[in-house]
Amino acid sequence: MFCLVLGMVSCDDNDSISVDSTPEFISSVDEISSLPGETITFESVVSDPAGIKTVNIMYESWFLDKTIVKDSLPDIYELAYSFKIPDDAEVFSSHTIPVTVTNAGDVAVTRNFVIILDKDIDAPSITINSPSAAATIFVGDGDEINFDIDLSDRELSEFRIESDILNETISISGETYNYANSLNVENPGNYEFTITAVDLTGNESTASVSVSIVTDLQFGAMFLTDETSDAALNQDIFGIPFTTSGSEASGENGFVFTARYYSPAANSEVRFIPQQASFEPFAFGADATEPGKLALGQDVTVNPIIIPDVGYYEITMDVRDLSYTISPYTPTDDAFDQVYVLGRGVFIDATTSTCTNNADGSTQCWNFRSGKPFTQDATNQYLWTVDVTIQDQPNDDGGNGFILNANPDGWAPFWRVDVNGGDPSRTIPGGGNNYIFDDSVLDQDYTFIFDTHLNRLIISER
Repeated sequence: MFCLVLGMVSCDDNDSISVDSTPEFISSVDEISSLPGETITFESVVSDPAGIKTVNIMYESWFLDKTIVKDSLPDIYELAYSFKIPDDAEVFSSHTIPVTVTNAGDVAVTRNFVIILDKDIDAPSITINSPSAAATIFVGDGDEINFDIDLSDRELSEFRIESDILNETISISGETYNYANSLNVENPGNYEFTITAVDLTGNESTASVSVSIVTDLQFGAMFLTDETSDAALNQDIFGIPFTTSGSEASGENGFVFTARYYSPAANSEVRFIPQQASFEPFAFGADATEPGKLALGQDVTVNPIIIPDVGYYEITMDVRDLSYTISPYTPTDDAFDQVYVLGRGVFIDATTSTCTNNADGSTQCWNFRSGKPFTQDATNQYLWTVDVTIQDQPNDDGGNGFILNANPDGWAPFWRVDVNGGDPSRTIPGGGNNYIFDDSVLDQDYTFIFDTHLNRLIISER
């Protein structure tokens, strides 16, 4: 009896059992690309006929020490353990994290998981050098449209260009790629080309450019500008040059355009251009020898149209007889005591956020209680400006963008912009869409110029 009891006690004191198997990692994601602050998941399938007893994940640098105990001793265990990477981890650093599986007989096997903090979350950059936006091109002997498009990213994967007359998909690689091509267009019309760039991670960005092919001087769009270089035409997020209204009357469509303009000084100089981003190949100014007569030039050297005094003007140009008229007028709409910008990611003096409640300092994005004021022009009650820095809002998820309003105690009156109509420089009282900034404009300084009479907004570099 003593020997039998002794044998039973000896068995109870021994927690392990004799096994002849070893835990096996059937499948696993051994390398994970991520970033500081993101949550990752260790995923693997392990098996052992003796039964899985514990799974340990250990990494002292990140204060990670997790042991999963399985009392049921499954012969197959699917590991899926999530863990947040510390916010202060170093970008592009590599970390080897051992995962140890122990079976019922205390036989252990370790598999190393490698975490590399190099996840690519940025979409490729697309720069359309040619053709110019809204360019008007004459039908010629061939190669009417010349494409010059630059892409850049950490690792590019694919380039696509799509339209009614050109569709092409190209597999690419590397950090940069230039697409150069010439296209013969035989039929006049308006053509839009959509350009898509995809990187190796799957991040995707798109851009588009429209071109009008004409047999005579008929234009799909016309712009007015007081700038004097192509660089100045392209130093804004939007608003430069000014859009015009095309006549829809019979026989005038594509020929007659009207612009409303505020002249900030006597003898302001303006020109009409049918290309949004360039003075070439068409620029309309004033004939130096005949008042009211348009001159057609090929660049900014064309003689400007002179606006004689300070104030609001309506300027109409007619391509059919190359004429223009200038008519001053006085606005009759009410001015506002103050206007404000509100949203997310807009900072005054790079420090005061439109997410900061003006009363208690709490975080309240996209709210009138956090709106920051514009400064009214000294001589024009309708004209307002504010200098801002656009950057990502810290510790706050969501799009970085803005709304305008004129009431620190409520939503109305407010303005949003014509995003769906393709002209965000046009503000829509009581309507429109919130404007969301592209990530490429973050961490830069801009000036908002808002004209409540013209319902026009310019956001330009400063």
